[in-house]
Amino acid sequence: MEGLTRYTKVVMRIIRMEDFKRLPKKRKHKRPVILFGVLLALGGGFVAYQKSAGHTAGSPDGRSAVAGKSTELKKFSNDEFRALAASIKYPNTQLFAEPSPISGNAQADERIRTIAEDRGYHPTSIPVSAIVKINEPRLEGDDLLQPLAAMAWQELKTAAQKDGIPLSILSAYRSPDYQRDLFMKRLLGRDVSVEQIAAGQGDAQIQDTLDMTAVPGYSRHHTGYTIDLWCEDRTGAFLSSRCYKWISANNYQKAKETGWIPGYPGGVMLQGPEPEPWEYVWVGKDLLRR
Repeated sequence: MEGLTRYTKVVMRIIRMEDFKRLPKKRKHKRPVILFGVLLALGGGFVAYQKSAGHTAGSPDGRSAVAGKSTELKKFSNDEFRALAASIKYPNTQLFAEPSPISGNAQADERIRTIAEDRGYHPTSIPVSAIVKINEPRLEGDDLLQPLAAMAWQELKTAAQKDGIPLSILSAYRSPDYQRDLFMKRLLGRDVSVEQIAAGQGDAQIQDTLDMTAVPGYSRHHTGYTIDLWCEDRTGAFLSSRCYKWISANNYQKAKETGWIPGYPGGVMLQGPEPEPWEYVWVGKDLLRR
């Protein structure tokens, strides 16, 4: 894959509704929409990559990419979900050429990254070229996903609508700049300064922030293959919603049928954040079939 030439900054929506009004409003940018031929090319590239790595992802149209592949879904433990989500190398992405800045203080940034990695966060990757708009009503400039993930989201949403489940998205792609603004807003809101962090006097505040917020450069949302879900049933917390009951039933059957798995399931040690029942990552269908 060619080196990264640019990535697009976008505004995201996050899981805590009260934060929507507090974050500074970002300037919108125009986004090119990838043509259908490019979608097919990326889909074929991902299948080819997975074959070369000993894995095969589900094809974009939902059919198995391997002749004779069973349609029966595998059962996964939460640790296996975690391992699978961490193992995927996606098309149209590239690792950061250098660590993404966080606080502006090199010593503080190094301490933050060390603590994040010690609890299971890993550097992620970012899109190499343009990704596509998904036109979700809750999203504005952040309504972007990789082509394969965008098609899989439409499939998941259609399945939910068929079953009368009001599933929506709160967050899709996130730029490193926005993740940095979000992380530092939450960290400094815990009554700690950058100077204290650099001196090793803010470790507890860093840990508390990392419970639900990734360091820029370490968020799976950077890839464009991760979504945060919301339930339009006025329940409040996604965990207690009928949307979560629907998507998590029978070892996350509805998610797996469309190529999604939980990104941070419960009962898993050292995975980065605390369990996030609303976050799902796209891995393709064939990795989920027997």
